[in-house]
Amino acid sequence: MCWSLSAPGNILKYFMTENEDDHADVTQGLKLVKEVIAAVDNKVNEHEKKKRLKVVYSRTDSKSIMRMKSGQMFAREDLLRGQKLIHDGPLQLKNSAGRLKDVQALLLRDVIVFLQEKDQKYIFASLDQRSTVISLLKLIVREVANEEKGLFLITAGIEKPEMVEVYASSKEERNTWMQLIQEAMQSMEGDDDEGVPSENEEDRRLQEIKVSITDNVFFLGQY
Repeated sequence: MCWSLSAPGNILKYFMTENEDDHADVTQGLKLVKEVIAAVDNKVNEHEKKKRLKVVYSRTDSKSIMRMKSGQMFAREDLLRGQKLIHDGPLQLKNSAGRLKDVQALLLRDVIVFLQEKDQKYIFASLDQRSTVISLLKLIVREVANEEKGLFLITAGIEKPEMVEVYASSKEERNTWMQLIQEAMQSMEGDDDEGVPSENEEDRRLQEIKVSITDNVFFLGQY
């Protein structure tokens, strides 16, 4: 008898009723199958985000540059240099006059970047002399009171904190951005403590899972 891994419930039911001794092995094997599927999905997602970031990079004006609040200059090349795209999408920034500006936002490994379109190219967004490349280091993220779509990005840890008011298309989208920004900030803290795992290490872990699956579920095809 041969069982498809697409029906794990059937596999478990069969071994629970007919082969009690093998139930633990099957359970472990199916767990590893789920892990490798999740790992493959994660790799595909990472690949798509790399492609997306390169597309944005190619559309960004080569002369565009932005001074961060720290004084560091952020240029087009820095979109790719050591970066990783976590999330992106359209948002709006509120200027000092209360008007909203449409921007394309990029959440990268350690910064949030806001771009605007000009002559079919992206440039770093302008916002009342405030920087639109914001470091995640010591960043404070807060909801805007009585505005379910709004959030504040507050740059702390400097002499004059700077605040940017951001609006999403919905409350759910605002919450997604807030969650991902906070997770990226926590990831930065973890990277400082433990070091960033390389892609080779991730690939090695994926290979270990594949080997474990082979060891644990090879016998399934014999039934």
